[in-house]
Amino acid sequence: MVALGSRLSASRFLMFGYLLLFLATVGLDQTTKFHAQQRYMAWSHETDLRSYRGDSYRVMTLGVSPALANEKDIDRQSVSPNWLDFHLTYVRNPGAAWGSFANAPESIRLWLFYAVTVFVSGMILYLFRNAHPGQRLARTALVLVLAGAAGNFIDRLLLRYVIDWLHFHWRIFGWEYSFPVFNWADVSINIGIGLMLIDMIVQDLALRRQSQAKPQLGSVSPS
Repeated sequence: MVALGSRLSASRFLMFGYLLLFLATVGLDQTTKFHAQQRYMAWSHETDLRSYRGDSYRVMTLGVSPALANEKDIDRQSVSPNWLDFHLTYVRNPGAAWGSFANAPESIRLWLFYAVTVFVSGMILYLFRNAHPGQRLARTALVLVLAGAAGNFIDRLLLRYVIDWLHFHWRIFGWEYSFPVFNWADVSINIGIGLMLIDMIVQDLALRRQSQAKPQLGSVSPS
């Protein structure tokens, strides 16, 4: 009975930890989005949600980028062959990842996102409930993905668009790319997916070790 009570207490403690992780992730996402709106939204139309202007703040630059050269009034010939820019900004994304479906009719676009989010969230909760209590990494990953989906869902529900505010722009070995602006909910989803992949690899390696440890069928024991 004591051992059973200890297991129940540990299980409740873990569930509380998962709930706290979920709430903290959603809270951090919404807080940072609110800050980006207050700090970097320079102008917004009263009724047209697509008419706005966002400012940008350069956090850091590795090397000398064209943006840094313009900001510091540096000779353009001094721009580095390889550089990385990281900015904080304000962007409204009415679509999904990478702005997909952004131009779809709003009556279709919003309800499509609502339905997909509810379906995916239901699947995540189902997988979480059916996961073995010992699969803590997998359950943590599911919580992070669910929290990220919830953070962006709150934006779509209240604003009809998602606020993005993290922006990387780089040029490496001739490859210049401006990565789509994203937010902390997107970071949480990607971390969760990464942890899922790690958990799958760990579980696969464990199963392989177990299969190798078992005696081969039909083998003859030495006399």
